[in-house]
Amino acid sequence: MTNFYPGLARGPIDHESSSVVNVIANETIDMGAAVVLIAPPTTELLARVENGDAATEFCYGIVVGGDLDGIYGTGAASNDDTTRAGNATDAVVVCTQGRCLAKVTGDVLPGAKLAVSATGTLQAAVTTQTVVALALQDSGGAGDHIIAVDVQRGGAPLA
Repeated sequence: MTNFYPGLARGPIDHESSSVVNVIANETIDMGAAVVLIAPPTTELLARVENGDAATEFCYGIVVGGDLDGIYGTGAASNDDTTRAGNATDAVVVCTQGRCLAKVTGDVLPGAKLAVSATGTLQAAVTTQTVVALALQDSGGAGDHIIAVDVQRGGAPLA
């Protein structure tokens, strides 16, 4: 997986115009993954997130840090947690609006509208999906990559 913005290890690209929130991971989550909100256990009121895994899901944001504070890396979560933001019940930091790094799948051009893929990454949106972000960089072709994106609060259906 190629990282086209290697200088950033944690947080949004622009702290002044981005919104980040702290939430609880419901499962292992990698840096740059697209996440969705889920119902928390009845014993707590804290927001919980998990990896987006369906193209029709509404994305809450992109994970940009967490308790493990891994780095944007090779794609598959490693055994030594180097690319993870957090495991189940760990805190993770989610960018809900603004510019950050995200994992994308496929050939993505600058300005492309992005939606959640079935693998927890972002992909070029099709007409049945809700736009989550706009690509700020070229992904460099097929495969999985890490690029800068602009997360759009609330999204919008792609018409």
